Amino acid sequence: MHHSANNSPLRQFLAAFGRELRARLRAFGDALLTGGLHALLIAVYAVTVYGLVLAIGGYADLRVAPPLPLTMLALFLVALGIVPLSRWMGHRLDSLLTSWPDDPYGTMSKLQSDLGRDPSPQAIVPTVVATITTTLKLPYGAITRLPDGDTVSVGTAPANAERLTIPLTYADTVVGSLEVAARRPGVAFSSDEQLLLHRLARQVGITLHAAQLSEALQASRAQLVAAREEERRRIRRDLHDGLGPTLAALRLQLGAARRTLRSEPEAAEALLDELRADVLEATAAVRRLVYNLRPPLLDEHGLAGALRSLSRLVEPLPLRLELPDTLPPLPAAVEVALYRIAAEALHNVARHAGATSCTLRLELTDAAVLLEISDTGTGLPVAHRPGVGLSGMRERAEELGGSIAVDSGPGGVTVTAHIPRRAAE
Repeated sequence: MHHSANNSPLRQFLAAFGRELRARLRAFGDALLTGGLHALLIAVYAVTVYGLVLAIGGYADLRVAPPLPLTMLALFLVALGIVPLSRWMGHRLDSLLTSWPDDPYGTMSKLQSDLGRDPSPQAIVPTVVATITTTLKLPYGAITRLPDGDTVSVGTAPANAERLTIPLTYADTVVGSLEVAARRPGVAFSSDEQLLLHRLARQVGITLHAAQLSEALQASRAQLVAAREEERRRIRRDLHDGLGPTLAALRLQLGAARRTLRSEPEAAEALLDELRADVLEATAAVRRLVYNLRPPLLDEHGLAGALRSLSRLVEPLPLRLELPDTLPPLPAAVEVALYRIAAEALHNVARHAGATSCTLRLELTDAAVLLEISDTGTGLPVAHRPGVGLSGMRERAEELGGSIAVDSGPGGVTVTAHIPRRAAE
């Protein structure tokens, strides 16, 4: 509950609003301070030049009004130098008030510290953007995540200000982009500033990739929980709607048989025959439940023996088996996935392939477990669309980090399941 409250939409909105408000106040404060100092220095310059001209002209005493030509000369000299001086002072003040850190490591240390306050995946990107804009004193920063294209921004870019977009990469994969705006219109990023931003982008790319992995892990956990609950619901439904009523009926029939056993032996015998049939049906229902959880053949004969038993699915078609002499112990989930994939593939061969033979091959390498089912049939139609069976096989393989490949041609179809060995271990 505590974790859910910390990541509530209201809390996220307030955090984003706070970051945006701080960025705007900081930009307004910087602009106000820069403008005030700029105006003060220009006023000092104008008074100084005007006073020097009057002093050189012999009118240092302010109680004596200087002649008009001398006043016009002083104002002309003030106007002549005010534009270049204003530009020079603007650059100096901007550099002084918005000086960047000497190296990216200080910025990364602050970034790690900020991320430590709220390490949830949803807060990583907003925290990174806010830290970069605040530490580097930028008016605007934004990160766009791939492949969804979501953008998180902080601040507002000045009109006509230069924008720099840097791709965020992890290894050779682009995971997003970083966009920043220059502090003032007409002031470009220096080479040192661009170098610093590119160094930061490399670190941000690693952080963004880690956030994506964390979100993918959370989504995977949610899917596993949903699948587990769905399986529990199915078992509960089978027990409640199937086996439960059957056992209840057996109890009633036993009571009726007991009451008629002495008085009506023939009726009791008929009831017992019905009971025998119902017991067989209940036993079959229990076996179906057990089989849906885990094929009993895997426990009785192991994976190799269970795969050999699948030859019945393609009879009278001959099935060639290529299995290792010995199989190392594999996790239950891997054995079930391999067995189910093989059963579904052979079922498709028997129904649709029109083959004269098929082959099942199981191979263990250092990197993966490979299951291959091939037939000598006519191949898949050109406009074939994957059905429920193929989708189910693919889902079973992907749950373990693997994949399914289907190769179809005039000589038949080959289905290859690839499960990483690390998943089997």
